Amino acid sequence: MSSGKTAEDPAWKNKERAEEEQYARAKEAEALKAIRDELQSKQPAKSELDKDIEGGYGGQEELEDRYATTYGAH
Repeated sequence: MSSGKTAEDPAWKNKERAEEEQYARAKEAEALKAIRDELQSKQPAKSELDKDIEGGYGGQEELEDRYATTYGAH
């Protein structure tokens, strides 16, 4: 096979395409890992803010609900 025919060879094209796709997937994986690491480093700051707000229920979890009875003795 002459050097000009190599680019027309289906096996060579498939190999070349596979190498390009593998390179693209590796670059995407690196980018996703960088994004995950960045988000993970920001995550603790958010959870610290959530802890400062009265537990999320208004701070009245321990109060007795006296008016929610159905036996009619209000």
